[in-house]
Amino acid sequence: MFSKKQPMPSTGDDSEPTTGPGPAPLLTAVQLLAGRNVFGLVWIGTDLIVQSTYGRLVDFVAIGENVTDSVYALVGFEDDIRSLQTRSGDVLDLPEVTLVRPEGRRPRANLSVYWSEADRAFILLVARTGSRSELEIELVGQMRARLMAEAELAAKTRRLEEVNGELARANADLEAYASIVSHDLQSPMRALRYMIDDLEAALGQAPCDDVGGRLEALRAQSRRMTGMLSALLDYASVTRKSDAIAPVDTGRMIHDIVGSVHIPPGFRVLIEGTWPTFDTAAAPLDLVLRNLVENAVKHHDREAGTLRLTARVEDSAVVFDVADDGPGIRLEHRDAVFLPFRKLSPERGTTGEGMGLALVRRAVEGLGGRIGVSSPAPDGRGTHFMVRWPR
Repeated sequence: MFSKKQPMPSTGDDSEPTTGPGPAPLLTAVQLLAGRNVFGLVWIGTDLIVQSTYGRLVDFVAIGENVTDSVYALVGFEDDIRSLQTRSGDVLDLPEVTLVRPEGRRPRANLSVYWSEADRAFILLVARTGSRSELEIELVGQMRARLMAEAELAAKTRRLEEVNGELARANADLEAYASIVSHDLQSPMRALRYMIDDLEAALGQAPCDDVGGRLEALRAQSRRMTGMLSALLDYASVTRKSDAIAPVDTGRMIHDIVGSVHIPPGFRVLIEGTWPTFDTAAAPLDLVLRNLVENAVKHHDREAGTLRLTARVEDSAVVFDVADDGPGIRLEHRDAVFLPFRKLSPERGTTGEGMGLALVRRAVEGLGGRIGVSSPAPDGRGTHFMVRWPR
């Protein structure tokens, strides 16, 4: 760390070398370099108190205080600095030092401490260095800023894709609603018109013994339309509900569902697999599992049956299986069961508007999941619904 000062070239006498610039150009160059943070000078007394400074690079050094209070790199070198008085020509060099400045900038510099007999003071030369490490730090900073900008752009792109996807789903929903309103709701409306026509014709004849029955039929059709409109409203709003994400114990949920659904005495319900606790929206998941369990029981064609409920964890999802040994669903009907107001077997006397599975699929897909159905019908029996629910 100590080095010998190299002597200046001699001209044979005590005069200054004649090959360099004169005093005025030399002073101009010194002022220019010091003004551009290339170097700075600090005069330090024998008590290590700063006497004066020169140059912007050392403007953070406090005059009248110990030099180590400003230049932390000199802490621990106090004795080495003082020894320069008795070691003529020696220099204390500290290369590649990071200067800690109050404004937070940290330039790197080479520090050199000399003893000036004429000034009876130590001179600290601070020379800034464009070191490789500093350039690398700057390059890393620029790369990091670019990566952050690219990540932000990618996030905005993903969000735009999500919005476009939501818009596409909304457009598809509008088309579905238009189809439902124009087709499915026309059936009870036609029935109402026919009954009114029949009632009007009956009232025009005397006597009419069937007026009460016809009015009851009108009420039934009116209730049917009200139920269909309510179901359609539920279908439209199921994915717009703001459900809080919270830990859900699926094992407890499925036992509560099975306990609340009317299970005929001849039915067995088997709950198998691993039912985990994970963070999700509880209400949509309850809606899905409850509808699948109710459908399996309601659409069974025998007095006795088996319902098998299974759960398992796969990667970032939980897979729920609801399998029964009922009549099954033929291949050509498996897409139709998820459409609004679709009943495959109304002759079995089941109630409802035929919206259960439509609500199930809408709730599952609204949260980024998938639902599928398989069945060996007509050659075999049973229906298997599989729900892949994201964790």
